[in-house]
Amino acid sequence: MSLLSKSKNINAPESIDIVTLSDIRNDFGGSLSRYLEDKEITDVIIIFSADINVKNQDKANFFVSMAITTNFLLPEMIEPFTRSLANEHQKFLFSWVPAHLFGTEEFSIFIENSEFGEFLVNGLVGEIIREANVEDAVAYLSEKIVTQVS
Repeated sequence: MSLLSKSKNINAPESIDIVTLSDIRNDFGGSLSRYLEDKEITDVIIIFSADINVKNQDKANFFVSMAITTNFLLPEMIEPFTRSLANEHQKFLFSWVPAHLFGTEEFSIFIENSEFGEFLVNGLVGEIIREANVEDAVAYLSEKIVTQVS
């Protein structure tokens, strides 16, 4: 663990908010940062579903989720709960952004292995990143953590 990530204030996870991508678009102008600031939270799961034609298959309904967190240290702490939100007929796709690691060598976006192609999976995850402006939200959360420590 890098020195920077050790110095950030990580709290025990107490709860996590759930919001649809359409709510972020419609109610917060596509700004996850505005949503987080308005709700005064640092852990959220963004969800959306999409019907997509999959090669060599019929149309599939995907349940796509992205957790953006500061207080969860592993994706396994969130994934089972997130999976429980999908119905049994949906294809589940989970990703996790550990905002508390932003600015360190350990930072990356975790995307759970999927039976579907990389192009499809990256497109669905990319939709959340673009439409909710996740990059700005991660910078906002990282700054908020550093400010709490100072």
